[in-house]
Amino acid sequence: MTDSTHRLEELRWPDVEQYLETRASPTVIVPIGSTEQHGPHLPLAVDAFQARDLAEEIAVATDVLTAPLIPYGDANHHLEFPGTVSLSTETVVAVLEDVYASLAGHGFENIITVNGHRIANLPAIETAMQQSTERHPEVSFAAIDPLRLGISVHERLRDGDPEDGMHGGEFETSYMLARYPELVDEEAFVKESHETAPYQTVNLIGNDDRVLTPSTAHSPEDGDLGHVGDPTLAAPEKGEELWAELVADAAEFVESLGAADSEAADE
Repeated sequence: MTDSTHRLEELRWPDVEQYLETRASPTVIVPIGSTEQHGPHLPLAVDAFQARDLAEEIAVATDVLTAPLIPYGDANHHLEFPGTVSLSTETVVAVLEDVYASLAGHGFENIITVNGHRIANLPAIETAMQQSTERHPEVSFAAIDPLRLGISVHERLRDGDPEDGMHGGEFETSYMLARYPELVDEEAFVKESHETAPYQTVNLIGNDDRVLTPSTAHSPEDGDLGHVGDPTLAAPEKGEELWAELVADAAEFVESLGAADSEAADE
């Protein structure tokens, strides 16, 4: 590993070999996002950007490696909007299992998946991790999702109604304003929400009583704009504060893996 990069793809194989041999607990982060619509005001790459940026900032903060971004995810429910590219759930599981197997075979002891496609990729990620754990019991697998790790910070920073929704709304738009403002069309900001049935909710960080149902397709022909939430409440400052806390908390978790492994070795 060199001092100039934490990106696996920018290293030469002897650099990776040295990293594996010199680290007490060699760790690699696998970012996976999605290429899908996020309303008329945001680009298709929002989830991919979030996965890549979060993975790279965690890697820098903890001095570990990050693998190349997987830019596609399980986005079938957005295919009615032009530009969306979706993999089946089975394909996402297979891709992740192959990536995990490759990294485990080289000797990485901790493989952490960063999910930029908030919540939606988690069933596939969890399945891939479970099956990979059975095949590679010597490896620790974990997944970091902004809406699972960052519940408290989302609740603290949220200005909108919990039922406004969280796809292309207040928070993802804040992130884009903070990091990629040139790709945001502020003139297209409009609140977009949907009514739900009893025990259903679009509050993805809520813990109230609920039933689970599959995501359904939205169509511009039906009048949907594609996003769910209120981008008019977005602000770059909110995006930066959210991001800083996510990176800090994720880094704390990654660093704890090395400490846990060190304690196990001492016993």
